[in-house]
Amino acid sequence: MRQLSAYIAQALHKPLPSPVVEKTKHHLLDTIAAMLSGSCLLPGKEAISFVRSLGGAKEACVTTACWLMPTRPTIRMRRR
Repeated sequence: MRQLSAYIAQALHKPLPSPVVEKTKHHLLDTIAAMLSGSCLLPGKEAISFVRSLGGAKEACVTTACWLMPTRPTIRMRRR
């Protein structure tokens, strides 16, 4: 366990390999594209509409909805 802990502690100070950085960039761009395109599709529009109908405190920003919504329903939207 100590060896694993030492490895993890040292990992913060080591640069990531180039292929890992490149793959991470692709995953990030893919995630953003899915968020943007998904909000325009019927399931995304219905999810936003449903959460908007719940009302509540304006705590969380939904990237593609241009408004704030309560935190708890926002978390549920991400799980779907």
